[in-house]
Amino acid sequence: MSAPGPGVDTHEMVLIHRVLRREFGLLPRLFRAAAGDRARAKVIGAHAREMLTFLHTHHTGEDELLFPLLRERAALDPGLMDRMDAQHAQVDDAVTAIDAELPAWTASADAARGERMAARIDAMMPTLIEHLAEEEREILPIVSVTLTQNEWDALGKHGMSAIPVTRRLVILGHITEDADDAERRRFMKVLPAPARVAYRLIGHRQFTRETGKVRG
Repeated sequence: MSAPGPGVDTHEMVLIHRVLRREFGLLPRLFRAAAGDRARAKVIGAHAREMLTFLHTHHTGEDELLFPLLRERAALDPGLMDRMDAQHAQVDDAVTAIDAELPAWTASADAARGERMAARIDAMMPTLIEHLAEEEREILPIVSVTLTQNEWDALGKHGMSAIPVTRRLVILGHITEDADDAERRRFMKVLPAPARVAYRLIGHRQFTRETGKVRG
């Protein structure tokens, strides 16, 4: 195994975090606006399901592949890691509750269910935002000099493994949507050449079409 850092580029996680902030920030309005509209609920429900899975996979990857290595190798503030764990637990509780409501809401567009899910996200967001910001500020600099490139890549592979092949180009669109040109080039460089070509030819158009339907 190669020695730990320096040189592990963790900026891709910043792009992942932007997806989480943006999409979960939008979901309460989307749930509320779709009340009574079953066709709209089907569209929003599919998107919400994808984002819930995206967030859950992100957290399980950190719990299983990132945090144990940091605890083993780095001189960490115990309070920091306790906060990371507590924030994960609080967000995961909300994800579980929303996950339980989502199938019935997607089928019925029931306003009360939609409001419950929206309210849970509203209540979760301050914790999620605080968690992502602290992770970027405190955790990622440690990761960059503690993990090997192979270990960091394993975290990315874990996240990708939960995304169906037919959905990966759309998720790529979400990840690069708010990136500037330099960030987009930096992220695309780590992708296989066929994925870059497929996104340029097919994926961006698919992402734009889908997000237009979701956001209305």
